Amino acid sequence: MPARNIFPRRRCWILTPQNKPSGVNMTNDISGHAVPPRTKRPRRTKIARKEEICGTVMAFIPVLRCILFSLIPMVLALVMAFYNMKKPVSFEGAKFCGLDNFKTLFRDPDFGRAAVNTLVYALTLPVSVFLALLVAASLNADVKGRGAFRVVLFLPYICSTVAIVYIWKWLYNTNYGIFNVILGKKIGWLDSPMMFRVSLILMMVWATTGYKVILLSAALTAVNGAYYEAAEIDGANFVQKFMHVTLPAVSPTVFFLLITGLISIFQMFSESQVMDPTGGQKVNYAGLTMVFYLYREGYSNAHMGLASAASWVLTAVILLVTVLNFKLSKLWVRYD
Repeated sequence: MPARNIFPRRRCWILTPQNKPSGVNMTNDISGHAVPPRTKRPRRTKIARKEEICGTVMAFIPVLRCILFSLIPMVLALVMAFYNMKKPVSFEGAKFCGLDNFKTLFRDPDFGRAAVNTLVYALTLPVSVFLALLVAASLNADVKGRGAFRVVLFLPYICSTVAIVYIWKWLYNTNYGIFNVILGKKIGWLDSPMMFRVSLILMMVWATTGYKVILLSAALTAVNGAYYEAAEIDGANFVQKFMHVTLPAVSPTVFFLLITGLISIFQMFSESQVMDPTGGQKVNYAGLTMVFYLYREGYSNAHMGLASAASWVLTAVILLVTVLNFKLSKLWVRYD
């Protein structure tokens, strides 16, 4: 008995000039069969064209801003770094000096002080992030009024930096400052290099902790509670749960705060300049930061070539630190 074909033949309908639908113009392909013509793409309406043009313009505005206010100034600063500028914002009378500005920069003791001060302020960032994490963990518990606490902590971050510095200058005043009134002593908060740095660090921590607390609170809220329950079953105490559950869960947020915080500290200017316009001249320039040095040489001393060289050194340092942080983040940041 012949095998039965379980795959029935399907009839394929091929368009031919005899069975073509009415109103359809047919063309012949290579095999001689008639095929329907391709349909034309519908024309875009005026509204669609206007929306496309508007979207292109809106997308180009940030690019134009980046080119005008970031890319072009960076290129000009790189060019000026190799010239001895006679005028702050003009190449008139400028002479090419090669690497002399960079040599002068690294020989200047004030630039060394500015680099050391900036590094000292940067080293306090992990401490402030850890403090913000402790505060966020406390506020993440079921505590009454935690929303009000978060608002109060976040308020300094949205205030003007200049206003904050003036308030803290009044608090640090030797004669009538509230700190000395409470302590009953006349402490010179800004009269020694160490005290000047400590005073500036306290003000910066107070002003930026609220921002860190808000981000870390959001990260803690997203942590799965089952991890804490499993840790409790295994007999973990508070410290063990914090180190092995909380920290790995919020490590991406901590990494973000460290990266942005370091970049912000390397660009710190208003805090030290308003606290002491001389950069702490009486206390061995304890308030002189790298950006403050750049500003002083470029605008106060009219050494724009030297200031441009300092700006590119600062850019290289920020890039190096950022790349190094991204490399090291693979050792402790957990995204799963």
